[in-house]
Amino acid sequence: MLLEQSGTQDERKKYRRAAEIILLKTLHLDPENAGARALLQSVRASAPEQSREDVPFIVTPRTGSPKKDVKRKFRLKLPFMLIAMLAAGGGILRIAQSHHLNPNALAAQAALKARPRESDFRPALSLTPQPVPVSSPVSSNVPVPAIDPVPVPTPARQVLVVRAPAPPPIATFTAVGKLAVSSPIPAEIYAGDRYIGSTPTTLELPAGRQTLEYRHGDLRTAVSHEIKPDETATATVAFSVTLQINAKPWAQVFLDGAQRRPLGQTPLSDISVPIGGVLVFENPNFPAKSHRITEKDTAIQVNFP
Repeated sequence: MLLEQSGTQDERKKYRRAAEIILLKTLHLDPENAGARALLQSVRASAPEQSREDVPFIVTPRTGSPKKDVKRKFRLKLPFMLIAMLAAGGGILRIAQSHHLNPNALAAQAALKARPRESDFRPALSLTPQPVPVSSPVSSNVPVPAIDPVPVPTPARQVLVVRAPAPPPIATFTAVGKLAVSSPIPAEIYAGDRYIGSTPTTLELPAGRQTLEYRHGDLRTAVSHEIKPDETATATVAFSVTLQINAKPWAQVFLDGAQRRPLGQTPLSDISVPIGGVLVFENPNFPAKSHRITEKDTAIQVNFP
């Protein structure tokens, strides 16, 4: 600011000397200050006729503690800060005078800049170009119009649809019947590979033709039964063995039961008879004899005295 002062030649010289003294003191305290060095060079370049002897500046030895040196530096920098503040204030005053604006006009321009535009409330995806408002001089007597808020559409209400669970399927019932089964010897009953009981017993089975397997030790036999709804069927299961049958001197052989069945006259070979059945041997010269068949029989021999 001292270098920019205008006036007579003597005044300019006085201000220039004062600026040079300030710059020399600054460089003495802060030799690395590039701004002060550049200003000093510009001062000397603008006034080559002035020598350093003309500047009444005496460098005094530095005394005191580092803290005092810091305070001294701050006091030296304070004038520069005041000069900068004065320069900024003068610049603002000059701009205001050049534009002939009063405080009300400045406030109106600030309100116009802060006022939201219509384009701020439009969707971001709109591709329609919007006209740019042109600012015109605002008079202090013209009030700033108020901007009504643009209503924001509310999102559509979502309806949650809850579906009721499907009703369970209606159970269908299969007609059933009963089977009362017995056997001359105990037997285990299987439906496929599933054990369902042992003889004698009464079973509840689905109506229709049912095939069951009966087991006694190593013996197996499969029998089909006709089951009728709400009725009880009966069955007798027998296991058969193959025998060699003979009698001395000889005999007529019969298989006893509800219906007596003749098997023939001894000797008999490979005769299939049920286990638990009874064989009757008759000879007119001797009393009759009988034999009950077991699963261990392979050959039967009867002797008459």
